[in-house]
Amino acid sequence: MRLLVLDLDGTLWDHEDSSALVPPYEFSGDCLTDSLGQELCLFLGVREFLEWASERFVLSIASWNIEERVRPILEGFGLWDYFVFPKIEGHPDKGDMIRRTIEELRSIGYDIDDIIYIDDRAIHIDGVKMAVPGVDFIHMWVDVKSFEELRQLLQKLG
Repeated sequence: MRLLVLDLDGTLWDHEDSSALVPPYEFSGDCLTDSLGQELCLFLGVREFLEWASERFVLSIASWNIEERVRPILEGFGLWDYFVFPKIEGHPDKGDMIRRTIEELRSIGYDIDDIIYIDDRAIHIDGVKMAVPGVDFIHMWVDVKSFEELRQLLQKLG
């Protein structure tokens, strides 16, 4: 089985620190406004990409955020249920998050043989590769410029 792990801030949506948003959130299409008037919008094609990817991968999250602030965003957009054992935690150790996700998946019978990690920043990749040798990294907005390009790249990778 193939595991696709996604970052959130700057990867799925245009906000760089979604933990800074203050509930309640008001949703309108692919955007939300928090109680202070701050906006967050999904990037173009995120919903279609997740629908496509969910049929081909086990999807999860590795995000340095506060789950109590960010989970309601994913739920409000109707995206939470795409993800298995998502990790939204208040520390930057994404390697540990991904390693624990793999362990949890294996504990319920998944045979994970391919791991792909997607993030808009490369700062975490060394730690991820130390914790999860053999992980493939796709640098969002550098290696691919859209979710359509990401889909095409993943299809090429098999």
